[in-house]
Amino acid sequence: MILLIFATALLIGACTIVHYFKNKYKYWESRGVPYDKPTLFFGSFWRFFFERDNLNKYLERTGKKYDSPYFGFFIFTKPILVIQDIEIAKRIFVKDFVSFPNKLFFPDKHYDPIFNNSLINLRGEDWRYMRRKLSPVFTTGKIKTMLEIIDECSDRLTRYLANIPDGDLEVTEVASRFAADVISLCMFGVKCDCYQKQIHNFQYYGENILTKGTIGVIITVAYIFVHFAVKIFKFTYFNPEGVKYFRGVFTDIFNERKEQYLKRNDLVDILLDFKRSDGNNGRFVHDDTQLLAQAIAFSFAGQETTSSILSFTLHELSLNNSIQDRLRQEIVEISNRYGNLNYRGLHEMKYLSMVVNETLRKHPLTTFVQREALDDYTFPETGLQLERGTGIIVPLKSFHYDPKYFPNPEIYDPERFREQDTHMAFGIGPRGCIGKRFALVTIKMALVNILKKFKVERNAETRETIPINSPLIFRPENCVNVRFTHLSET
Repeated sequence: MILLIFATALLIGACTIVHYFKNKYKYWESRGVPYDKPTLFFGSFWRFFFERDNLNKYLERTGKKYDSPYFGFFIFTKPILVIQDIEIAKRIFVKDFVSFPNKLFFPDKHYDPIFNNSLINLRGEDWRYMRRKLSPVFTTGKIKTMLEIIDECSDRLTRYLANIPDGDLEVTEVASRFAADVISLCMFGVKCDCYQKQIHNFQYYGENILTKGTIGVIITVAYIFVHFAVKIFKFTYFNPEGVKYFRGVFTDIFNERKEQYLKRNDLVDILLDFKRSDGNNGRFVHDDTQLLAQAIAFSFAGQETTSSILSFTLHELSLNNSIQDRLRQEIVEISNRYGNLNYRGLHEMKYLSMVVNETLRKHPLTTFVQREALDDYTFPETGLQLERGTGIIVPLKSFHYDPKYFPNPEIYDPERFREQDTHMAFGIGPRGCIGKRFALVTIKMALVNILKKFKVERNAETRETIPINSPLIFRPENCVNVRFTHLSET
C-alpha cells in the first residue's frame, strides 16, 4: 500500500513537472512567433551545447528555417527572441534603447565583482554614469595625442616582422603582441617590451582573462543564459588568475601615479580623477574595485579586438592580391603627401576604411549582440508583445551574410562599403563599443606600416577559412598563417 501511494505521488509529481514545462513552452506559440521546438526540460539548450553544435552555427542554421523578422527558442524555460530584421534591430538598440538598456549577462557583483563592475556589464544608472565618465578617454583630441605612440608600436611590429628568417608567421600571436604593446602604453603609460620575451605576462593574461576550453564555454553560456548555474557553481566570468595578475599590475600603476603626480591624460588619470572627485557619492566602494574593473575590462577588450581584426585583415589580404595592391597604392600616395602620417592623412585613406569595414563584416567580433527587455514591450512593426525580462539576441553573422544587405556575402569585397556602413561588429546604439575609434585607428596604423614595407602572401599553411570555436567571441585560434615578403625583395 505504501509503495502504491509513493508511486502515485511520483507519477503526480512527474505529470505536474511535465505540465509546467509544456505550459512554459507555449510562450512563443501564444504570440504567433515561429520557434525552435524545445526538448523537454532543456529547451533548445541541448542542441547547441550538449551536441557540440556551437551557438553561432545553431543560430545560423535555425534562422534559415524561418522567413520571419524573428524567431524564438528556449534555454530551459527562458524564452529568447532572435531578431532577423535589421530595422527592428535598430529600433531595439537605438530608438527604443530605454526599453532594452541592459545585457543578458548575470549581473550579481558578489560572484564576480570585477566583471560585473566593469562597463561591459554595468546596468541602468550605474552604466550611464560610468560611460559618461570614461568617454573622455576616446575623444578625437585624445586619440590624436596617442597617434605618435601607436605609430611607434607599429614600427616595432614591422621591425619584428623584418627579423623573421623566412617570413612565414602565425599572425595571431604577433598581432596579440602588438595589441598588448599599444594598450599598455596608450591606456596605462607602461611599456611592456612585448617583442623582447617569448610572451609577456601583460599579453598572456590579456589573451587568457576568459577561461578557455570546455570550462570556458560552460562559464560563458551560464553567464548569458543559465544564471542559476553561476550561483550553484560560483562561477567567475573573468579568470581569477588573470584578475590576480592585473590587480597587482594596476594597483602598482595607480599608486605610482598618485605618488609622482604624473599627468598623461590616459585611462589611469581618468580613473583616478573621478575616484577623487566622485568617490564619496555612494556609487563607489572604497577598495578600488571599480577602477580595477574598468582597467581590466579595457585591457581585455582592447587586446582582443585589435589582435582579432588585424589577424583577419592580414588573412584576407593574403588571399586577395588585387585588393592588397590597391590598398598599398593608397597608403603610399597619402603617406608621401603628408610625410609623417597624421590623423588627417589616416582619415583620408578611404579604401583602408573600406577594407577594415569589410573585414568586420565578414569576421564580426562577436556571435551576437544581446539585450533584455526592461519592461513589457510591444513591437510597433508587428504588434508582438514581450514580457519584462525576455531575452533578445541579434546574430551578427546572420546579418552580415544576408544577401539582402550584402550581395555575394562570401566574397571579400571592400567596394560594398563605398556607400554604406551598416555592419554591427562594434555593436550599435548607446551601448556600442566605447573604444571603437581608438581600435580602428590602431588597426589602420598597423596596416599602413606593414603594407608600406611588406607584401602579405599565402604560404603552405594558409587556410581559406578560419575555424572559430568560441560560443561568443570570433577569435582566430592560432591558425592564421601568412608570409611577409619585404618589398625590397619583390
